[in-house]
Amino acid sequence: MKTLVKAQSILIGSELELVKNKCIVINEGKIEVIIDQSEMASYPDASLIDLGSKTLMPGMIECHDHLCIDARIPNHLELLATASAHELTLIAIKGLKDDLMSGVTTARCMGDFDYIDVNLNKKIKDGTIYGPKLLTAGKGMKTAHGAGHIGYPHNGPEEIRKTARENLKKGVDIMKLFATPGVAPVGQDFIPAYLSREEISTVVSEGKRLNVPTAAHCIGGQALTDCVEMGVSVIEHAYAATDADVTLLKEHDTWVDLTSGIFLDEEREAFLSPDSIAKTRYHRENVRKSLAKIVKAGIHFSLGTDANHGLLYKEIGFAIELGADARTALKGVTSNAAIVANRENSIGCITEGFAADLIAVSENPLEHYETLHNVSFVMKDGITYKALDGEAEVVKARL
Repeated sequence: MKTLVKAQSILIGSELELVKNKCIVINEGKIEVIIDQSEMASYPDASLIDLGSKTLMPGMIECHDHLCIDARIPNHLELLATASAHELTLIAIKGLKDDLMSGVTTARCMGDFDYIDVNLNKKIKDGTIYGPKLLTAGKGMKTAHGAGHIGYPHNGPEEIRKTARENLKKGVDIMKLFATPGVAPVGQDFIPAYLSREEISTVVSEGKRLNVPTAAHCIGGQALTDCVEMGVSVIEHAYAATDADVTLLKEHDTWVDLTSGIFLDEEREAFLSPDSIAKTRYHRENVRKSLAKIVKAGIHFSLGTDANHGLLYKEIGFAIELGADARTALKGVTSNAAIVANRENSIGCITEGFAADLIAVSENPLEHYETLHNVSFVMKDGITYKALDGEAEVVKARL
C-alpha cells in the first residue's frame, strides 16, 4: 500500500528548496512522486500521514559516529580501555536508538572495536534493534606508535593491506585511517604524522578496487598533505589546518568532515577527564580559527558529532558560527553529507526515487536550526519510527 505524507512546508531537492502545501507519495520505502495536496484524491487507497503545520525535510546524516563511544558518558574515552565488547555493544544499542529518534536516519561509522558496527548493522537490517542505516568502517587503521583511542596498530604497507582487505571482506563502506593525534602537542606547532605515504596509498588503492572511499582522522601538518596527495577522499576534523592546508584542500577538491563540537561545545566538558578538559580549553580558539578558514574558503564540508549521540543539530549551529550560511550548514547533514557518505544518488534529499527518509520539525530549519533539537516525526525507508504523539508502535512493540 502506498503512503501519503503531507505537511505545510517541505524542503525538497539537493538545495533544500522550501515548497508549500505539497504531499509526498511513498511506495515500497521510496519517494515515488511529490504532488500538490489538491491531487491527493487520486490515491484513494493510500494511507495518510498528516503532519499539519510542520516542516518536513530529509532525515539527517551523521557523518562521524562511533558506536562504542558515547560522549554523554563521563570519561567515555578512558572507558574504552576497560570495557568489554558486551558493554560496548550495550552502549552502542542505546546510542543507535537515540540517534534515530533525534532524526538521524543514516550514520557514517568511523571505526569501532570488534566489528561492532558491521554486526549491529545486520541487526538493524533484520529489525532486531532500531537505529539509523549504517555506513560501516570496521577496524580503523593506525600505526603501532600512532595516537587514538580507537584503531588497530600496524607496521608497514603489507600489515595495513591485510586489515584493509579484511575490512573489505566484511563489507565495509568506508576505509578509516588515523594519521595524526587528535590535537597538536601542547606548546608545539609540530603535528606528528604517523602513517607513511606508502601506507596511506596502500589503503586508498585497496578501497578503490571495490569503490570504497578512504577517510582519515587528520588535524593537519604533513599528514594532511600526504593524505590529500595520496587520494584520501575525506579529511576528518582538520582542527589545525593552516592557510597552506586550506589551499591544498581547495586545489584537490577534497572534502572535510567537521566535528566542531569536540572543541566548541563547552557542555561536553562535563563528560571529560580533567586532562582532556585542559587540552580542549588550550586548543579551543586555535581550532575555531582553523575551522573558520575552511568554511570561509568554500571547502566542501559535512558535519558529524564524533559520538555525541542525538545532538547532531548542534553541529549545524557551530557551522553557522564559523561562517557558513544556514542552507550550506543544513546541507552538511543532508545532501552534502550524502556525497561524503558516497550515497548521493539514494539519500539526503526529498527527491523522486530516493529513500523515504523523512523527519518533521515545528519551524523552518533554514531560519531556526534549533528546531532540530525537537524532531517530532521520523521515517526511515518508508517506516515510521516516531510519530507526532511519540514513538511509533513499530518501536514500542520491540523495545
